[in-house]
Parts: sequence; C-alpha cells; structure tokens
Amino acid sequence: MEEMGLDRAEWQEDGINTNEPAAAVNDMTPAQLVEEAGDEFQSENLDRLRTWSIVAGFGLAIISGFGGFALSGIILRPMRDITEVASEISATNLSQRINHQGPDDELKQLADTFDSMIDRIERGFEAQRRFVQDASHELRTPLAAIRTNIEVAEMASEAEQEEQRALLETVKGQTERLTRLSEDLLLLTAPQAALPLETVNPGELVSMALEELAPLAERADVTLAANTQGSCEAVASTDLLYRCVLNLVDNAVKHTGEGTVVTVEVACGAETVSIGVQDTGPGIPPEDVAHVFERFYRVDRSRVRGRGGSGLGLAIVRELMDSMGGSVEVESTPGQGARFTLRLPRAQAENGAGPIRQGISPP
Repeated sequence: MEEMGLDRAEWQEDGINTNEPAAAVNDMTPAQLVEEAGDEFQSENLDRLRTWSIVAGFGLAIISGFGGFALSGIILRPMRDITEVASEISATNLSQRINHQGPDDELKQLADTFDSMIDRIERGFEAQRRFVQDASHELRTPLAAIRTNIEVAEMASEAEQEEQRALLETVKGQTERLTRLSEDLLLLTAPQAALPLETVNPGELVSMALEELAPLAERADVTLAANTQGSCEAVASTDLLYRCVLNLVDNAVKHTGEGTVVTVEVACGAETVSIGVQDTGPGIPPEDVAHVFERFYRVDRSRVRGRGGSGLGLAIVRELMDSMGGSVEVESTPGQGARFTLRLPRAQAENGAGPIRQGISPP
C-alpha cells in the first residue's frame, strides 16, 4: 500500500477500514449479494416477459379477430347463397340453384340438398301444370261432342226422331264418360285417409272383375282367362283392390287388340300375394314404360279417345296400391304383350288383419 503512494490513513479517510473483514461491507455477505443480483435479474426478466406477453396477447387477439371474421365469411358464404336463392324462388321462377362448388363438407351437403329439394318442387309444379292442361283437354272433348249433338237434335224435324235418338245416345255416352272422368279426378286428388285393411281373397276378386268385364271383352274380341294357385289371402282394402284389378283388366282389354288373350294370375308367396294381368298384344315401347302410370299419359297419342278411357286408370291403380302399402309393376316386350303385377302383403293366420270378407260386392 505504501509503495503505491497510499498510506493507511488515506484508506481510512475513504471510509474503508482495513482492520474489518471484507464480508462486512454493506452488512451483506457475498452470497447475499449474488442472491440479490439474481433476484433483480429475474424480476427484470419477468417484467420484460409480462410486457411482451401482453403485447403478444393483444396482437393475437387482433389477428384472431380479423382471421375469424374472414373465416366466418368463407364458411357462411353458402348460407348467404342459400338465402339469396330462396328469396328469388317463387311459383313462377323455380330455375334458381345454388350450385355450390366448395369442399365436400356439411355446408356443401346442405346446398346440394337444397338444390335437390328445388328440383323436386319444380317437377311437382310442372306435373301439376300438365295435369291441369290434360284435364282441361279431356273435359273439352266430350263437352264439345255433347253441345254439337244437342244443337243437331234441336234442328231436327219430327221425321228425324230416329236420328235424334242416336244423337241422344251419343250425348248419354259422352255424359257417362264425363262422369267417370270427374270421379277419377276426385279419387286422385282427394287425400287418402288411413284405410281399414282386412283379409281379402284375391281369387274371388279376380273372378268378379272378369265377370263384370266379360261383355266389354266380347265386343272387343278379347278372350279373358284366370289362373289362380290354391287359396291364399292378402291384406288390403277389398273395394280398392277390386278397383285396381278392374282397371288393369279394363286397360288390357281396350288396348291389346282383337283376337288377343288377357290372363289374370294369382300367385301366393311366403310373404306376399301377387296378381298379374298379362296380355298378348303389341306391348309397350321401352321409352313409354316408365311413364304409363302418369296421369293422362297415353302410349299412342293418335289413339281414338272413344275406345280409350279417361287416361287415369293406371295412375289410380298406383295411388290406391300405395295407400294400401302395396306396389304395382309393369314389364313389357314389344310384340309380346305387357304384364302388370300387383303385390300385397300375404295375410298370416296370426297377423290379425281382420276376418275374411265373404260375399264381396263390387264398389
């Protein structure tokens, strides 16, 4: 110390007592100094981390907000499209579609389902429009014939009474046709209530239908035949099933041609009973098979209406079979005839469908 030009007094004047231990400086030990420095460093780091965390939190919140807004816009775009399309749809404008091209997720499935629903609605409106047009046309033809014959009868003299009687017979026939048409229209448009089903003997119904249509078949030079397999019962409404069989046989007799045969078969399966009406006529063209159950649909558009029915017979068969829980099918090979088949559940002894109805009378 003295060699460096400092004496003990100068060190003492500076407040450093060389006689005291170094550990006594500021009343803290080195370990305490190190610990204090570490605490200060840790506190500063925690403050810095807290500050950055707050800043980062605000930043993430802002980014998440903008990102969520943009993402929700992308996700909800099909919903807006659906809303816009739905607002543009009306009874006279059913051509709008969403046609969503996004990923195959739930929203695309929703958009596709909406488009399919509009397709079905549009087809329903189109079918209704055709139905009204066809019904108007069907009603116009007999009404015009009735009016014409009445006018001719009014102008006839007493010497022409025989001719008047013929005209009145024509009027009577057209009036009966209008009556059948109106009844068929009411049957098709009336809501089908829950029907009381019973156990029915289909063989008995077939025999009754053939007996009723025998005069018509004789005039058309068509042979009627029946072929039943044993005795079995079906679960159905007797009156409605009779109407279905009658309509199918009537349709075959009128359209199969002279010199042909119409055969009605009853087949008993393990769970179903089928009634088939087979003819040996010219058959149905393949392009028309899928449409024969449509209202007023005619395979031969040039066919004379006087020989045909109302154009509703097969449509009525399908409606009535659906209401009874059954089905109707058609198969045809051009040049080899057509076959219509009714299918119904078979009545089992334990199913309790109701007592077998004896002495059935046609509706």
